[in-house]
Amino acid sequence: MRLYEPSLIEDPEEKSQFPSIGDLLPEYLNELQEDTVLDRKVRTTCQGDVEYLGVGLKGSNPSKVRWMEIGQVRELCPHLIDT
Repeated sequence: MRLYEPSLIEDPEEKSQFPSIGDLLPEYLNELQEDTVLDRKVRTTCQGDVEYLGVGLKGSNPSKVRWMEIGQVRELCPHLIDT
């Protein structure tokens, strides 16, 4: 991102428009439109490998990912798991 610097020479034909706050927000700050799997990781424990899914819930920001075991995701959000 760069600082806005207006032209030193005024041109009546040119209509400069300042960016809105919405234009400056990064994509990861926009609210999710639906429940989405954002990330996946496997954690190794003494009982074996456990798969976790990073789930972004509808209406929340993607930065607020909620990590759940894959079994819990199957129970709460079965539409997110490809069978």
